[in-house]
This record gives sequence, structure tokens and C-alpha cells, in this order.
Amino acid sequence: MPSDTFLRLNDEKKKKLMDASFKEFSLYNFNDASINRIIKEAGIPRGSFYMYFVDKKDLYFYLLEQYLEVLINNMKNDLIKNKGDLFKMFQDNIKESYNSFKKNNINFLKKSLENITIMEESKKTFGFRDKRLLRELIPNINLELLNDNAKKHIEVIFAINMHLLMVTLMKLLKQDSLDEEILKDYYEQLDILKYGCVKKEDLC
Repeated sequence: MPSDTFLRLNDEKKKKLMDASFKEFSLYNFNDASINRIIKEAGIPRGSFYMYFVDKKDLYFYLLEQYLEVLINNMKNDLIKNKGDLFKMFQDNIKESYNSFKKNNINFLKKSLENITIMEESKKTFGFRDKRLLRELIPNINLELLNDNAKKHIEVIFAINMHLLMVTLMKLLKQDSLDEEILKDYYEQLDILKYGCVKKEDLC
């Protein structure tokens, strides 16, 4: 994550470096991206870059973090709109997140699909491992809509839904527009998670 030195920069200087970084990672995958090209584009000395970030990976994780913030805000808004219904939130969020990402450096995210191994190393990326995202959202989730088992295992349910959301988003980002077949599959998979797999008569 960025140093205090970076955080104290004025908005114009930060924007130049961020714009140059997004541009570089939109054109090249992580391994091929160049700090030299970034600092040349941003117009800063190499020494200054290393006062801001530890290395290329540190910068890349910070860029990914910007998308996590978009995701959190979208989910909070969707939870409020759907009165805390977790599954309706996930149903609505797929389109909203896709549209938000499409407006904000969509090529960066598309190129990031080539960096899955690197993304896996970031515990904060999209909130999977450190449970940050759930902690942010839990005050807005209406747990009374869930049965006792679901409440007990809310972390597992949330993680599975998040995995499904991200896999679907990755599929959609490879397309030029929202693919209705991909969305249909996503909604059907959400229904399986919400209602289960076993026929009611087989439960007797």
C-alpha cells in the first residue's frame, strides 16, 4: 500500500501517477508492465516512485484496491435498496458493478484477467481472504431473512456468492456488452444457492 509520502501528495500529482499506472497495466500484463514507462509517463524521478510504493506489486495491489472500493459502495447501495436482502443484492450487483467497472479503466480489469496468480497473492483483493468486505457490509444485511443455519455460516455463504459474482464478472468483462446468457446462468446459480438442490418431496 502507498506510503504517507504518496498520500500527502497534492491531487494533481497523485492523478498523474495513477493515470500512468492504469494506462500501463491496461496495455501490459503484470510481468510485462514497466516502472520505467510509468514514471516517464507520469513525469516523476525513479527515486520518487520508490518513496511512494515498495515495488511494482505494491502499486498494482493499490490499483486493485480502488475497484474494491467501487464494489463495496455498490453493494452497500444495493443492500439498502433491497432492505438488506443478501441474495437480491448479489442479483442486482452484477450489472451495477459491470457498468461501474466499464466506466473506470475497463481495459485495466480485462488485462488483470491475465494476472490471476498475482491477484491471488493480495489478501485484500475483492475481500475474499481477510473478510474485510463482509465486515463492511454486515451492518446492512438483514439476517432475519436467513434461516438459523445460514446465519451461523454467513461467512461461507457470502464467500461462495462473492466467488460466483467475481467469476461471472470476469466472464462478462471479456465481452463487449452484457451477455444475457451469462447473466441467465448467474441468476440460476444464485437460485441454487438460495433455495438448494434437493426436491422438496425428497426431504420427507
